[in-house]
Amino acid sequence: MKHSYRKSPQISSKYHEFYEGLMRDKSKENVILQLSDCQGISPALFARSLLQGVYSDSSLAKKCIKDTTLIEEKDLAYQVFMGIMNDNQYGPYADIIKHVLRSRGYDKTPDFKLDVPIAVDGFIVNWIESKALFGDEENHSGYLKEQLTCYWNRFGPGLVIYWFGYLETLDSTPEVNNMFILRTSFPEKSSITQYKMDI
Repeated sequence: MKHSYRKSPQISSKYHEFYEGLMRDKSKENVILQLSDCQGISPALFARSLLQGVYSDSSLAKKCIKDTTLIEEKDLAYQVFMGIMNDNQYGPYADIIKHVLRSRGYDKTPDFKLDVPIAVDGFIVNWIESKALFGDEENHSGYLKEQLTCYWNRFGPGLVIYWFGYLETLDSTPEVNNMFILRTSFPEKSSITQYKMDI
């Protein structure tokens, strides 16, 4: 999504042209959903960019995303509303859902939760978290506080992969080799022990 979504007046203007073109065909429904799908971005992000092309005042565009009744053109208001309501990742309604989940502790989930645990070099792994960065003390401390401790509390021990390497000093921290193990790539098949699920 970060790769596909770009903020610029030119792109907002282009999205507005696409929107106007489809709206001329009265048989079209869910125009923003169609256009966002074609552009490879979420409906709420497409709507936000579209509104930035409609309104020169960016603060007004942000307000309209949060409250579509502020959009004077009724067709545009409806299309933006439908785009936001059908987006479970971005936008104000998705934010509300995420906030509720966070307040109940439900949003903290690893990249992979294994139905059947495996062992990596004899260490039981119930979940895998993948980090496309270098694991320094600052990054690791933040992830430990915000994510990894929660995973361990909920699912037991796991595996964290820092794809760009990590400081060797992290191996001597209390959590490593107790709550989870660290790796710089997916473990070799020879180091993995698989267990069978009881039927």
